[in-house]
Amino acid sequence: MKRITVTKLLANALALMLAISPALVFAQDTKKLKTASKSLSAEQKTIHLLDRITFGARPGDAERLMKLGWEKFLDEQLHPERITDTAVEQKLKGIESIHLSNAELANYYPPPQVIQQALKSKGIEPTEFAGGANTPAGQTEQEQQANQAKRREIQKMLKDMGYKQPQQVAVELQQSKILRAVYSERQLQEVMTDFWFNHFNVFLQKGADRVLTTSYERDVIRPNVFGKFENLLKATAESPAMLFYLDNWMSAAPSAEMLKRREQLSKAMERRQARRADKMSEQEKEQMLNAQGKIKKAPRGLNENYAREIMELHTLGVDGGYTQKDVQEVARCFTGWTLKQPRNGAEFFFNPMIHDDGEKTVLGKKIAAGGGQKDGYTVIQMLATHPATAKFISTKLARKFVNDTPPESLVGKMAETFKKTDGDIREVLRVMFTSPEFFAVENYRAKIKTPFEMTVSAVRAIGAETAGGPQFHRWIAQMGEALFMAQPPTGYPDTAEHWVNTGALLERMNFALALAANKIQGTRTNLKSLIHDAETLSPSQLVDRYAKLLLKDELSPQSRATIDKSLNEQLLAKNGDSKAADAAKVVGLILGSPEFQRQ
Repeated sequence: MKRITVTKLLANALALMLAISPALVFAQDTKKLKTASKSLSAEQKTIHLLDRITFGARPGDAERLMKLGWEKFLDEQLHPERITDTAVEQKLKGIESIHLSNAELANYYPPPQVIQQALKSKGIEPTEFAGGANTPAGQTEQEQQANQAKRREIQKMLKDMGYKQPQQVAVELQQSKILRAVYSERQLQEVMTDFWFNHFNVFLQKGADRVLTTSYERDVIRPNVFGKFENLLKATAESPAMLFYLDNWMSAAPSAEMLKRREQLSKAMERRQARRADKMSEQEKEQMLNAQGKIKKAPRGLNENYAREIMELHTLGVDGGYTQKDVQEVARCFTGWTLKQPRNGAEFFFNPMIHDDGEKTVLGKKIAAGGGQKDGYTVIQMLATHPATAKFISTKLARKFVNDTPPESLVGKMAETFKKTDGDIREVLRVMFTSPEFFAVENYRAKIKTPFEMTVSAVRAIGAETAGGPQFHRWIAQMGEALFMAQPPTGYPDTAEHWVNTGALLERMNFALALAANKIQGTRTNLKSLIHDAETLSPSQLVDRYAKLLLKDELSPQSRATIDKSLNEQLLAKNGDSKAADAAKVVGLILGSPEFQRQ
């Protein structure tokens, strides 16, 4: 009990150091650097670049990069197609759902009501199906064994029917993201995929997006992270996941003529379904209703959700100079951009029957009547090439990679490059990463890692192996960044003020200690591979060696004092613990320290 209390006190102390004043912690390092030099050393530049364009350095990465040269490494990372990535491809090969189409996912991983109906057709009540559920209290061992056998039988029955657990899609998507971040050699591509998904956020648990998000990340975001911004914007606008998430698939021209045509189409469809139903048994009718996902009829009328977000969050920014009238006009341009069978595979298509084909005016420019689907493409081109978009995207990239408050001089250079290259993302990134501002002393380790960044960088730092399974993801979720689970269109914040609080930082410390002690299921590390003579070193020497290895620097006096105090208290109560336990404790404390939380 005493050792648990000590660990909690230590975690709280380290968390408090950041929670009280992260700016002060940053300032201490910056002041130390400025005293020594007005610019970063070659080694510090290497560490800085690794921290920002990868999910953290692995053992030996900094030394390899010093020999290669940071410029060559950056160029390689900006061209991921030139990098062999067989290791991560092998790890992803056995994750079935991430390779399937939307239609296949909807078919093999149906919503719970479809599975329940399938069980009913076999004479099994849904309440009897407790796939993975906790055993009810008060059952005898014999009853428990009988229930487990029944669950296995039901699971086999569902498998034979071609059904799989619907929650597995989310689990495997989260797993693949963790594995890519940890193992991919195309690190900047993974960092940018994370950035752009967050920028064009969709919520995994909103209806059909349960199955649509997989292809959204794989086919929409990932292939476009370094291309032209306009192509990325177009791809997201046509994506079934985005159309469903922001309800644009339900947006229709609010005209009397359109309503009349929709009513005619609806009645014709009802007649066809009635004729088809006459030929079905009662059981088949019920199964058909469930297979359709019980979709309610879409409300008729204009939906402004996507129109507002494409301007406020995706392109111009909240201060981009648009008005509420512009939102309405853009919404009119995107009427008819809808989906076929949204809960059964969802394909994008343009429906002219519900499109507002009248004249529109967006940002002061007229869009002639009769444009049909081209109205939406006109808006996309207009927004993607607007000067406000160049500044907004450049600011957001600089905030991600440079500083929470990026220098205006850098944002200006990036925005000019954006405009000159028609939104070439690769070239905008190149300008940023090679700029004097990027390598300025004040930006060195001036960013706080998000929970996702912290956890995967810790695994990479100690050369651990992970399956990226549910227990690993649970730690990230407990820190507040469940993958693909941000509900608002804004996604997750990327500034320190959101992530620096005592509760979240305490979870980081607990994760670090669990990781180093091999207490995370599916994740294993061998600390002896980092320092071969660790068993000959005193706790104080272990701290020095591991700090240099994991941080490429010394701990701050505050962190060192807190860690030393914890180790001394542990020695008093260790009762014969091994040197391996000492090493695990030291590594866990360093990974949970304020120094490791920064990049």
